[in-house]
Amino acid sequence: MKHYISLITHHFSLLSSHLSLPAVLLLLVGCYEDKGNYDYHELDTVSIDTLDAGIQPEYAIMRYDTLHLEPRVYFNGSQVAGSDDAPLDYLWTIYSAVTGVGASSRIDTLGTERILHASVPTTGGNYIVQLTVTNRNDGIREFFRLPVAVSEVFDGGWLVFYERADRPGNSDVALIYNPWTKLNANYNRYYTNLYEDTNGELLPGRPVRCLDIAVSLASGNNYIGLCTDRTLVGVSENGIEKALAFEDFFYDAPSTEAPVWYGEHGSGVVSGQSSEILINDNHVYTNTYSFSASSGRSTRFGVHKFDDGVGQLAAWNAEVPNTLSYGVVVYDQTYHRFLFAGYNQAQLEQFGPQNLDLAAFDVNDTGMELLLADWGRGTSQAVSLRPFDYLLMAKGSERYLAVTNFSSTNSLTENIGVGLYPLDGLCPQITEATTLAASHVGSFVYYGAGNKVYNFAYDSQQPATLAWTAPSEQEQVTCVRIMKYYHGTVYGYGLVPRSDNLVHIATWNEQTREGHLYEYLINPASGILNTTNSYDYVIPGKVKDMAWKFSMQ
Repeated sequence: MKHYISLITHHFSLLSSHLSLPAVLLLLVGCYEDKGNYDYHELDTVSIDTLDAGIQPEYAIMRYDTLHLEPRVYFNGSQVAGSDDAPLDYLWTIYSAVTGVGASSRIDTLGTERILHASVPTTGGNYIVQLTVTNRNDGIREFFRLPVAVSEVFDGGWLVFYERADRPGNSDVALIYNPWTKLNANYNRYYTNLYEDTNGELLPGRPVRCLDIAVSLASGNNYIGLCTDRTLVGVSENGIEKALAFEDFFYDAPSTEAPVWYGEHGSGVVSGQSSEILINDNHVYTNTYSFSASSGRSTRFGVHKFDDGVGQLAAWNAEVPNTLSYGVVVYDQTYHRFLFAGYNQAQLEQFGPQNLDLAAFDVNDTGMELLLADWGRGTSQAVSLRPFDYLLMAKGSERYLAVTNFSSTNSLTENIGVGLYPLDGLCPQITEATTLAASHVGSFVYYGAGNKVYNFAYDSQQPATLAWTAPSEQEQVTCVRIMKYYHGTVYGYGLVPRSDNLVHIATWNEQTREGHLYEYLINPASGILNTTNSYDYVIPGKVKDMAWKFSMQ
């Protein structure tokens, strides 16, 4: 074979040496026989017409507003009405109008039909909404582009933290605005799956706690902590954008990422007293910060408190002490005792001896397991905000409501345990309780069990009354919260809407895999619900925690 190729090459070389290049090319073309069979046809024509279609040259909308666009599309001169009228595919996308270094390259899909009717979940900024029409016959595409400016709406509201029904083992957050949960609101809006929609990723782990810690009066300087059993992240208060990963909370992050609790310590009234609290891998971390009118947080978690001899810690800390006597207060489930670390001190310690002639129980040896807890009515209300902690405790099959005073005591006070109320025989379904909420104004607590919420007026020692029953027997109460906020100044000056007289009840239906949130106004002294009016929201998951989203509105 090589011999024949060589021979042909040799003859072509001889020929080309005697003929000019044009003559050689003409000779080669003359030797070629075209045996092709071609069927020529005109290309399809596709056009997009937006004239007189009610489409503005540009749009300015709020985040999660619905964008409705209905351009006319023509195929070979005929207007397309239905999806079967022409071999066309539609794709609506949105992407940042800003280019260059640091610009987002993310492209989100809004729809796949000719008519766009979709909520716009992107964070605040300038964007391009684009329609791409593709002819399936030849792959040729036509485009229509439209500038859209998106503004944020995420100021004060009600946060709902839940495990996703469609993605078990992952968490997400909803935000609710209505005249009861947001000052000066005359509308009713709610947004779900905000974390994934905003960040394009799932939040791993089942929900533990959501908390908006007030560090600054200036908008944008605070972030919301979202704690799951696998991680802790901080998201921006204005846009729910991920601002802090787990390691960003620390100067030197621990190697094990296993949080069980995220909280606050201090009511914000004593200058320099507030701390961010994390219990991770059974170690206690604190981050002391100062409330500021303008600047944001500049500190992080340091090394954990020295905890030699400490047993398994409960998922709890005393959040609103109004004293510099404590830097953190936690509960040791193994040894049935409360422990504290002094303000900016490194060691977890026991409290001083308790005088049981004065104290209702010994905080150094309660003999009980902590099940559920909330802060509520204490030595005073309003700006001073000196509440007590209310804890549902178990001693075997027996249940008690324990009340502690960490707001106006110190580590040597002899009667920190100020109340102990036996609940058996007074509180129906108390061994099935899944959630507890304490009033800051009235002497009562709510607890949820099964599909019911009960109201227990502990001072009266009368049986608990049935406060509410879910619309369906299949709905199980997972979380109850009363509208209030830990920060004394923010709380006391009326910035929390409907403070103390609004209750939020979350349920979960395992059969339908659907959650609900119900809101009712209540009598703040008695806890009696006003069922004349209410709000009801479908939540796409099982709610674990809820909280007010801080705002200086």
